[in-house]
Amino acid sequence: MGETQSGIYNFINKLTKPEKGAEKLSYHTENVSAYKCYYAGQRFILVATSGLNNGELLQGAVFKAIATWLKDAYRKSIKLTGVIYTHTITDNSMSPADVRSFKLLHDLCGDKAADRVRLVTTMSDESKVIQVEETLKKTHWQSLIKAGARSERFDNTSERAWIIIEDLENTRKALLLQEELNKGTRLEDTSAGKHLWPEEWVARK
Repeated sequence: MGETQSGIYNFINKLTKPEKGAEKLSYHTENVSAYKCYYAGQRFILVATSGLNNGELLQGAVFKAIATWLKDAYRKSIKLTGVIYTHTITDNSMSPADVRSFKLLHDLCGDKAADRVRLVTTMSDESKVIQVEETLKKTHWQSLIKAGARSERFDNTSERAWIIIEDLENTRKALLLQEELNKGTRLEDTSAGKHLWPEEWVARK
């Protein structure tokens, strides 16, 4: 997950090179795609989503697609090993759309599954990323990091991408959104759904 042009699909591509035996699974929608690949003798299912602040798509439409996949996975007793959230370091500021996207991430995962979240900075030079990362950790990222999430740096290499993935190990947890939907909570009444602007739900009707 992540903002538009934050490197979501580039990160996925580094993990699913042809030589890794990547295969696109049958699950594919406008906003969510699943890939299967093998690494070090293990099978991985990687799920990529559209950017949460995609100007061409209502955030509600992207959120609904993610929720549909998560609900289906939960019903099949599939729990996630981790959630990778990509963020491009450009300056010290975050746009209102970026802030909303991150709030949506936190409410979607919840505090109990926060340790499964990796906040991955992309497309930045080392001199800039350290300062901006520290600022984010004390502001917008603070609550999720306190709950157990960790920040990581992606240097655009396959090796680093796999280090980030392997660091998650094999611990699996259900996300807050999955638990809420399983209890019968309507999507717009979930912790994450409540924080979308009312007009975003036009896509649901």
